[in-house]
Amino acid sequence: MKKVLGIIAVVLLVVIGWVGYKEWSSTYKTTEAYALVPATPAKTRTVNNEGKKQSDGNGNPLYSYKYTFKFVTTDGQTRTLRWEQEGTNPTPLTPGAYVYAKISQKRVNNGLNIVSADKVPSSIKAKLK
Repeated sequence: MKKVLGIIAVVLLVVIGWVGYKEWSSTYKTTEAYALVPATPAKTRTVNNEGKKQSDGNGNPLYSYKYTFKFVTTDGQTRTLRWEQEGTNPTPLTPGAYVYAKISQKRVNNGLNIVSADKVPSSIKAKLK
């Protein structure tokens, strides 16, 4: 009986570990990517998951620009991801500018930095147009 319980415990640990790794990999494992800034979306009031309007620590209302980017990774894959810029008075990104970021399969993990067109590899630039 102990042997059977031991085998079941090992199988459960392997399954839980595999599921955990897959979730980590899709959320946090990043790759470098570039995108072209789309047209400026409407400036909206920032709300939380429950629909409640958000404010900063001083009670000032927060506003957001919610972008949808088509990223092209350095290995040529394309991914469509949402990114939100928020603040009390956020400045929208310049449409048509190139941005660089480290992205996972689910989100932008690091960056969204404006880069000049000459910094974008030509193979990626062709896929962004």
